[in-house]
Amino acid sequence: MNFDFRQKPIKVKTALFAVMLGLLAGAVLILFTGNNPLVIYGYMFKGAFGSASSIASTLRWATPLLYAGLAATIAFRGGMFNFGVEGQLYVGALAAALVGIYGAGLPKIIHILACMLAAMAAGLVWAILPAIIRVKLGGNEAIPAMMLNYVAMNLCDFLVQRFFLPENTFGQTMATANVAEQVKLAKIIPPYTVTYGFVIAFVLIVVAHFMLKYTKAGYRISMTGMNSEFAQYGGVDVNGVRVKVMLLSGAVAGLCGAVEVMGVTWRYESGFSPDFGIEGILASLLGGNEPFGLLIGALFMGAVKAGSLVVERSAGIPRALAEVIKALIICFVSARLLSEYLGMDRLEKWLKGKLKRTAPAGANQVKEG
Repeated sequence: MNFDFRQKPIKVKTALFAVMLGLLAGAVLILFTGNNPLVIYGYMFKGAFGSASSIASTLRWATPLLYAGLAATIAFRGGMFNFGVEGQLYVGALAAALVGIYGAGLPKIIHILACMLAAMAAGLVWAILPAIIRVKLGGNEAIPAMMLNYVAMNLCDFLVQRFFLPENTFGQTMATANVAEQVKLAKIIPPYTVTYGFVIAFVLIVVAHFMLKYTKAGYRISMTGMNSEFAQYGGVDVNGVRVKVMLLSGAVAGLCGAVEVMGVTWRYESGFSPDFGIEGILASLLGGNEPFGLLIGALFMGAVKAGSLVVERSAGIPRALAEVIKALIICFVSARLLSEYLGMDRLEKWLKGKLKRTAPAGANQVKEG
C-alpha cells in the first residue's frame, strides 16, 4: 500500500491560532498542577529570551531542528515522507566523528569539509533503501525509513563498542574519542554553545527557499509534491524527483549529525540526539513545509525547549509539560479545518462586528462621506 504526501500550504493566521490554542490548553494543564499559568509562561519566556544566555540556549536547541526540519521539508516538497531523519543523522554523526578523529593530518578547511561531506554521504546512503522501496517496489517509504532509525542507532553503538571505543572507558558513556581540535566549530556567542552551525543552517534555508521558488528543479519538486499525476503529464520524471529529494533529504539529515558532533559533543555519543529527527519533522509541519516557515517553527520549538529547562529549575514543573504543549500545538496545526474554522479569520470578523455595533452613531456615515 502506498500514498502520496501532498503538501498543503498553512495560513500564517492558522498557525498563530494553533499556537494560541496550544498555549491555552497548556495553561489549563498548569492550573491542574496548582500553579499560575502567567507565572510559568513568564519563566518560560525569560528562559528563552530574557538574557544573552537564554537567547543562546534557544538558538542552540533550534540549530539541529533547522537541519532536521530542512531535511523533512525537502522530502515533503517532493511528495516523500522521510521518517528516517533520526537514523540518518546518527550515521552522519558517526561518519563525521571518525573523519574528525582519523583525518587529523589534513589542512583545517579540508578537514572540516571532509567531516561534513562524509556525514552527508552517510545520511544519503541511509536514505537509499526507503527511496527504492517507494519508487521500484511501490511500497510506503515512511515505515522502512522509521524502522531504519533503530537499525542506525544500534549499528552505530555496535561499531563504536566493537572498533572505536577508546581505552579505559569502561563504565562511561559509549562514545568515540574526541575529534581533532581544528574541526570543532567556532562559537558565535562565546562562551555559549551556539556555533557557526546555526549560520550554515540559515544559509541553507535561504538557498532552499530560492531554489524551490525560482528554479526549474524547484518547480519540478513542488509540482511532484502537489500533484504527481499532473507533473507526470507535464513531462516531469516523478520517480526521479522522488529519489533525488529523498537522497538530498538524507544528506541534510547527515549534516545535522555532523554539526552536533563538531559543535556540541565533539565526539560520537550513544543517544546524543533527544529525538532531533522527530522534532525537526514537527518544526517543518509547523512551518507549513516552507523553508522560512521552518525557520520560525524551529526557533519557536527551540524557545519552548530552552524555556522549559528554566521552568523546571525555577518552578519545579517537569519539562515534559513543554513537550505536551508542543504536541498540542502540532495537533491544532494538523487539524487545519478546525483551526481555520475557529481561527483568526472568524476572530477578526467577530471583533469587526463588535466594533461596528459599539461605534458611535453616525461614525460610519462620516467615514463614508
